Amino acid sequence: MLKNYVFVQVLMMFSLAWVSRSLNHPQGKRGLLSTLVCLICVGILAFCVSTSHSIVIMSAMWITIFAFCSQFASLYSMSITDKPTHKFSYGLARVPVLAVFSTTTLAQLFSIFLSKESFEHLLSPDHHGSHDASAAHEHEVEEIGGGWPYFVGSAATSVALLLSAYALKNQPFQHVLTSATASSLQEHAADLSHAICCVIPGLSRLLLPRINSMVLLAATTSGLLMLCEHFKHDFAWADPVCCLILSVAVFSTMWPLSTYTGMILLQTTPPHLINQIDRCLSEASHIDGVLELKSGRFWQLDFNQLVGTVDVRVRREADEQNVLAHVTEKLSSVITVLTVQVVKDAAWSAGEVQYSNGHVHSGGGHSHGAEDHGHSHGGGQQDHGHSHGGDHGHSHDHGSSHGHSHGGEGNHGHSHDGVVYH
Repeated sequence: MLKNYVFVQVLMMFSLAWVSRSLNHPQGKRGLLSTLVCLICVGILAFCVSTSHSIVIMSAMWITIFAFCSQFASLYSMSITDKPTHKFSYGLARVPVLAVFSTTTLAQLFSIFLSKESFEHLLSPDHHGSHDASAAHEHEVEEIGGGWPYFVGSAATSVALLLSAYALKNQPFQHVLTSATASSLQEHAADLSHAICCVIPGLSRLLLPRINSMVLLAATTSGLLMLCEHFKHDFAWADPVCCLILSVAVFSTMWPLSTYTGMILLQTTPPHLINQIDRCLSEASHIDGVLELKSGRFWQLDFNQLVGTVDVRVRREADEQNVLAHVTEKLSSVITVLTVQVVKDAAWSAGEVQYSNGHVHSGGGHSHGAEDHGHSHGGGQQDHGHSHGGDHGHSHDHGSSHGHSHGGEGNHGHSHDGVVYH
């Protein structure tokens, strides 16, 4: 059932339109080639599984499927645009995050499934039939080709994992590999590297930096396949035990990657930026005319963009444009897409600024006075004005104008105490 789900999702995403857009990317051809190589490795592992009937090779095949999915997600992300649309305010910027999260979650699911299979092989004495049937099966495997499926499977899995780690640069999966916290496998590898460097200091430049998770997973998979091939004739439990160890290694490797992408999807504030954001807010609160900053909300949109909104309460006589410019300057060093709402202390006016990619764009505003009321809507074709006896006005800015006057000595006016920036 899980296999069918994976291939259905791949078929749904596959179309010539997005492939052509991906090929226009500087790394498009390399991404397509690495994806096809990973797909070939999946086919090789599937043949090895059908030949050997080994669950540890089946586990290696699922790891290769994971490598293929990660490359496929990176290739598909090259065709994604983050331009705002009518349906999505920030475009499809979060699709690569969702793709990596789905891929790593799939890897954890198949590791749990294979762990169950391993326990069934270990705890059920008649899972494979009698001892004679197992011996006959081993003899059949030897006649078919001996241990070659383990060697071929080890090579194919290593190639797929190394391609997923190093074939592309600055792509979603590679970003997650470098930004996520270290897995337990990486921590154990770091401890072992420190011990080796104490004996051989010359290897410190090679072993002390954090080793890529996919490299460790490839080494672990190859080592367990070799051990299983060596001990499978002497110990009947070699295959399920190696599969169980490999499943634990996969789950522990994927957990930090799923956690990192999951926190982005939950719109949380990056922990490493909290202190920097607090410092910028503190500096902005000391700007002349600012009384307080409230209702601040900051979250990570994708791997590179941080979105933020904040309300600024200012004194009535404060210059709103000056306050907006200074608050934007303080926060724009951290926040990529910023929205600031300015509220005056007494007779209030509201305005908002949207800062994106170093540009500030202007728009309209709203204001309310003690005895007069003005409301403005930007447009482009007509203009209607009404005047009544009291001090009340309402206008819509359009291209042509029409006026109506009713009795009374009052006049019609407009008040613009706020400025809106987009």
